[in-house]
Amino acid sequence: MSENVEAQYDNFLDQLVGKLGKIDLKLATNVMYYERNFTDVEPKVELEIHYRDGTNIDKKKYELEANYMVAREGKNGIRAVGLATLTDILVLAKDPDIEKIDGFATCASY
Repeated sequence: MSENVEAQYDNFLDQLVGKLGKIDLKLATNVMYYERNFTDVEPKVELEIHYRDGTNIDKKKYELEANYMVAREGKNGIRAVGLATLTDILVLAKDPDIEKIDGFATCASY
């Protein structure tokens, strides 16, 4: 019985990772959890966005400032803090210059 449940869980995770692409699985599942359980406010996220070499990070930072508090993080990264749904993060991940998005989410707002 346990092996069957574990196999189904592994299959679920594989499918989810396939749909999330560049987005960290733990970040995505936390955002979904908070969206479903605290419906009166969007989850607060702190995203670590990693870009390809050669990306104009200052331009990306400027574009994100409309929705997030942002800061450069190393040579090719940006830390973005704000309220976001999983849909918001999925849209952000469509940027071809982004290699991966990780971070964390909480139910706290500001």
